[in-house]
Amino acid sequence: MEEQRNKIIVVLLILTAIFNFFFWGEKLGVNLIIYVVLLTAAALACNRESIKSPKVTAVILAVLYSGVMVVYNNSVFSKTACIISIIVLNGFIHQPHLRTVISALFTSLGSFTIFPYNALEGIRNSSRKHRYIAVLLKAMKLAVLPVIVLIVFYSIYTDSNPVFSAYMSTFWDEVSKFLQKIFIDYPLARFFFILLGLFIVTGVLYNRNIILFVKLDESFLNTLIRDKYKKIYSRIGIRTDYLKAFKNLFKFKMRSLLTEHKIGIILLILVNSLILILNILDISFVWFSFDPFKVDNLAYFVHEGTYNLIFSILLSMCILCFYFRGNLNFYTKNNFLKYLAYLWIFQNAVMAISLMLRNYYYINYYYALSYKRIGVMIYLLLVFTGLVTMFIKIYRKKTLFYLIKINSASVFIVLILMGTVNWDYQIAKFNLQNPDKNKIDIDYLFSLSGNVLPVLEENKNVLDRDFMMRDGFRRYIQNGQIELKHRKYQFIEKQAKYSWLSWNYADYRTEEYFKSNNNYLQDKQD
Repeated sequence: MEEQRNKIIVVLLILTAIFNFFFWGEKLGVNLIIYVVLLTAAALACNRESIKSPKVTAVILAVLYSGVMVVYNNSVFSKTACIISIIVLNGFIHQPHLRTVISALFTSLGSFTIFPYNALEGIRNSSRKHRYIAVLLKAMKLAVLPVIVLIVFYSIYTDSNPVFSAYMSTFWDEVSKFLQKIFIDYPLARFFFILLGLFIVTGVLYNRNIILFVKLDESFLNTLIRDKYKKIYSRIGIRTDYLKAFKNLFKFKMRSLLTEHKIGIILLILVNSLILILNILDISFVWFSFDPFKVDNLAYFVHEGTYNLIFSILLSMCILCFYFRGNLNFYTKNNFLKYLAYLWIFQNAVMAISLMLRNYYYINYYYALSYKRIGVMIYLLLVFTGLVTMFIKIYRKKTLFYLIKINSASVFIVLILMGTVNWDYQIAKFNLQNPDKNKIDIDYLFSLSGNVLPVLEENKNVLDRDFMMRDGFRRYIQNGQIELKHRKYQFIEKQAKYSWLSWNYADYRTEEYFKSNNNYLQDKQD
């Protein structure tokens, strides 16, 4: 056990040192995928039983794929996907019996939050093994009170005696100069950066066997059953009275199952009738005869309407989860209620298609593609997944846990796949196709990454006009072509400061584009 602990400490120090070398003063690129491979190998070496888990294998593939996409696209989506997949993988490695992505995420975050405990335990173990560390810790404890008293008297003497104050000022100036010489190569920010690396590596290597989310996963079933919860809870070692008390906090009691059934039928008839009217109008107006020039405020029609209707879909799913949460699923006369629920799910799907068309029309007619509108499309895609799983839940008597498990996995998969596309480049390329060049949002184009600079260079004639530039809270008027020259020069200068660790194909392609066309040298001379 002691030998294993010593090995973990050695690996911890090595990986922390590599973190400092790989990422300080660099951007995410090749360094990320190399470090992820090293970190994953170390985590698996410390938790060898996790290698046999199919979930661990699947998430490792997701991590490697997202890492490759960081090197290829270097987009926001690919970086976010890689970081989140690493966190999820860490949870599954620590607890391979976890059943959901959300549980793995929280387990991993839990292992990071107990970093102070891991650090203190490491110091305690070292003090037991090395006597000089124990002596140092004891001396620090004994010195706490004297140091506090010393500070108090120092403040009094400094304030009361100008000569003493002058000598102390000179002394502290010399100390300051000495420290500045030390911090030239290693500034204070870098020490905090190293601490961040230590925090990350500690959370990955030290498995504190956080079983809370494993117990929660095991306490839920995929398929609903009748009156067997007590046996299930006792079998996994969770106190039945605690779980019953937790359930009763959120339990809405009807006078009888028959009453709940009747209220459900009335409710679903009313909401189906209402959404039917809405869908008929949308199909008539949005699907087949949409004319953006007849809409007074297309932006409001798309944005506010979309958000409100997305909320209505989520609310609909919550209501269905409530009614089909328990014994109503086994009621012999519930067929009509189920058909109404299926109809409501179908109509919500029709409404989601209408929302996708609204978003599409706005993007297509205004050539206004953005991350926000891409996010709406992704969200609606996930809504379709949620509606399909809701149908399966009702039809096959599945549980809410089943919905959470499937839909959280869907969100994770979509996030990984979204990193495949270089969205900054595609957004800029699409928006610049707008035939009305004066309506192109130049400020938004310049808010994108350096990957869009080649396509902006190819359309620089469009940029020859003044626009309102936003730089944090500051706003000023700027010419598009002048800003493009500044961005090109800034991009090349920054690239020259990075080492091979920051290499990625997207930046390499941009840099080679300007060098091959001699644009950089010409702009620098200008």
